[in-house]
Amino acid sequence: MTTDQHQTGNPAFNPAAYTAVRDSRAATMTVPGTAFKALVYTAVLVAAAVGGWTSVTPDPSGRVVWPGWTWWVGLAAFAFAMITVVKPQTAAITGLVYAILQGTMLGAISAIYEVRFDGVVVQAVILTIAVLVGTLVLYLLGLVRATGRLVRGVIVAMTGLVLLYLFGWIMSLFGVDAAFWARPTSFGIFFSIVVVGLAALNLVLDFDMIRRFSEAGAPRNMEWYAAFGLVLTLVWLYLEVLRLIALTRSR
Repeated sequence: MTTDQHQTGNPAFNPAAYTAVRDSRAATMTVPGTAFKALVYTAVLVAAAVGGWTSVTPDPSGRVVWPGWTWWVGLAAFAFAMITVVKPQTAAITGLVYAILQGTMLGAISAIYEVRFDGVVVQAVILTIAVLVGTLVLYLLGLVRATGRLVRGVIVAMTGLVLLYLFGWIMSLFGVDAAFWARPTSFGIFFSIVVVGLAALNLVLDFDMIRRFSEAGAPRNMEWYAAFGLVLTLVWLYLEVLRLIALTRSR
C-alpha cells in the first residue's frame, strides 16, 4: 500500500466521496477560504484574549492569584471543542464560541506569565509564528510530508502525552506534584522542546488535511472545520512555547 493509498483509506479523505459535489458545481472547500476562516478564528481569539488579560490584576506586592473562573471557562472551551470535533458541520458556530472561551482563558494565562517573566508573551508569540511559518515552508517545499508512518507516530505520541498530563492532573487532586516534566530542570526543558516539536508535526497534519479536503472537493462548510483544527493546534503550540520560555528563564 502506498502512502497516498494509506492516507485516503478513510472515506473522509477519498476524492470519490465528493464526486457528486464537484459534478453539481456546488461550492467546495478551498485553501484560501480555509486560510481566511482561520484568520477569523484567530482575530476572535485575540480579541477575547485581550479581555482575559485585563481581568488579571496583580496585588500591591506584584503577585497575581489564579482566577477561579478560568477553570470553568476552560471546561466550557473544551466542551465546545469536542462538539466541533464530533459535529464538524457546526464549526462555524461552535468553533467561534470555542475561540471566545479559549481566547479569554489564554489571555488570563498569558497575563500571569507576563507578571512573572517580563516580555515572555511577545517572545512566545514571535516563536509560535516562526514555527508556523517554518513548518508551512517545509511542507510546501516537500521537505516534510504527512506519510502514514508520521501520522501513526504522531498519534501514538499524542496518546502518551495526554495520558501523562492526565496522570499529573489526577495526582494533583491528591496534593501530589507529579508533573516532573514542568520543572525548570534540564529534563523539563528537553521534554518541553520535544512537545513543541510534536505540536509542529501536528501542524503538518493540519496542512495535509486542508490540502486533501480541498483536492477532494469537500463542501464549503468544511473550511470552518479545517480552520478550527489549525487554530486548535496553534493554541496548543503557543501554550507549550510559553511554558518552554518560562522554564528556560526560570533557570
